[in-house]
Amino acid sequence: LEADGILDNSYVILTSDHGELFERGIRGHVTMTLFEGLLHVPLLISKPGQQNREDVFAHTSSVDVLPTLLHLTGQPIADWCEGQVLPSFGVDVVENGRSIYGMEAKSNPKQAPLTKATLALVKDQFKLIHYFGYRPDDPEGTYELFDLENDPEELENLINSGHPAEAALKAEMAEKLAEVNRPFQR
Repeated sequence: LEADGILDNSYVILTSDHGELFERGIRGHVTMTLFEGLLHVPLLISKPGQQNREDVFAHTSSVDVLPTLLHLTGQPIADWCEGQVLPSFGVDVVENGRSIYGMEAKSNPKQAPLTKATLALVKDQFKLIHYFGYRPDDPEGTYELFDLENDPEELENLINSGHPAEAALKAEMAEKLAEVNRPFQR
């Protein structure tokens, strides 16, 4: 880009499909977990003429890339677009209360309701993970709850500890799962 003289008016974007869990001894792509190491996707964006590094610590999602690209190119952002423009690209971002969802459903049948999957919900400083459908003797599945601010390594599972965030996060996750499965209802 620099040799062709177009670097100074180009956005350069580098990203990946997922992070890795090497620090937990997990290698490869066969895992049902959704720990932060896996969900944190590298995303580097160089603005035209940018000289200094700028770090963003807000909760963001891969679904934010499309509205950001549309915004940068002056295109309208469609109503169906789930994400929002990433911080530091000329718009104010309201972070408080935003929910970020993640899903691992490789074992679930294609084009079918989610019956075997791992879901993650990150809201404010908390993350709820729900594993379900993996064991026939456990129809409810298993939950994990982490305080990412005080336990960024996700070592202390707060589920069933009476934490006030647990019930609200479980209810929101159930609503999201129902929304995802709605197209498959007859």
